[in-house]
Amino acid sequence: MKQNSNNDDSLLIEKAKNGNEGAFNFLMTKYYPRVYASLYSFTKSKEDSEDLTQKTFIKVWEQLKTFRGDSAFFTWVYRIAINLAKNHFVSSSFQKEKLNISSDDYELELPSFSNPETELMHDQSLSSIRLFVDTLPETLKTAFTLRESEGKSYEEISEITKTPIGTVRSRIFRARESILDFISEELTDE
Repeated sequence: MKQNSNNDDSLLIEKAKNGNEGAFNFLMTKYYPRVYASLYSFTKSKEDSEDLTQKTFIKVWEQLKTFRGDSAFFTWVYRIAINLAKNHFVSSSFQKEKLNISSDDYELELPSFSNPETELMHDQSLSSIRLFVDTLPETLKTAFTLRESEGKSYEEISEITKTPIGTVRSRIFRARESILDFISEELTDE
């Protein structure tokens, strides 16, 4: 299973390692909710979770060239996130911040490593991918959407679609392959 996740992301990771912000934005869009949820369960604070999630992806962008693929990409990102969270809570500056914080401090604008043009390209690419997903055969589209958009397990998808679990896995794999081929063509055309 871990290997499939690595294969799904490998093209995007390689493009991002070479400085392609669009590829990195795809990865960030894919993993941002999971990182945020993990950090929220760790911090129990929306503000801290949001701040740490943004810091995590900044650090991931800065250290992406060091990712060797020994583990799943999300596992690597998760380790960075949790280490940042641990360091954040241990640091004495965090303790002081919590004591001296005022409502004005929440108005800080966090630095962005993207620009409007990149964001527009990212939004257009996501829109293109959604349109492409809609063109997939219904069986592939259904399995993929239930898994990726709704977070259903393979077992749940098997029950919902009344198909064997092996067929569900195959359909999701084929949908991902088609989408990655499409993304590869899109990124090459850029």
